[in-house]
Amino acid sequence: MTTRRIYTLAALAACTTFAACGGADSRDTDRTSIAANEPTSVMYFDSTKAVIPGAAVASAAGGAAAAPNGAELFTRCAACHQSTGLGVPGAYPPLSGSEWLLNNPEVPIRIVLHGLQGDITVKNTKFNNAMTPFGDQLSDAEIAAIITYERSSWGNAASKITAEQVASVRAATKSQTTPWNPADLKPLISK
Repeated sequence: MTTRRIYTLAALAACTTFAACGGADSRDTDRTSIAANEPTSVMYFDSTKAVIPGAAVASAAGGAAAAPNGAELFTRCAACHQSTGLGVPGAYPPLSGSEWLLNNPEVPIRIVLHGLQGDITVKNTKFNNAMTPFGDQLSDAEIAAIITYERSSWGNAASKITAEQVASVRAATKSQTTPWNPADLKPLISK
């Protein structure tokens, strides 16, 4: 009886978490989930990819796509680095005051493009976890918007990142097929 109750609670928690994240996707054919009834300017969860519906809407005036919003896109980063930029102690490093983020702009671009795995010291604290690569999921403009948001939030005051900078780093590191080892990037921090 106790095991059955645990499984039932686990299933309920999974359903609640899924519903809180949205849950609407192409399999929700009757469109009755909460997310299906939300306005399209709100981020919702699609089980095949994260989507921000309003991000690519063309402007009425010029027909160009709206510029990516770094704060909205950062929501995919906040699970690990937290909305406060303080990270998760012992697990995920902070972005607030991080020398890896704020010094050489090429370093965070490389990390977001290809990921990072291994021992890393941020603000004199060691972390050993893996960062997912996002280079195949995000455009140059989206990566620039996210990193610019991070470099100007939580007391950070570093320069803006451009899509052109991201494109240049993407081209220069296109042969990188695995996540970076922090030892490979550490010499670049002070450049």
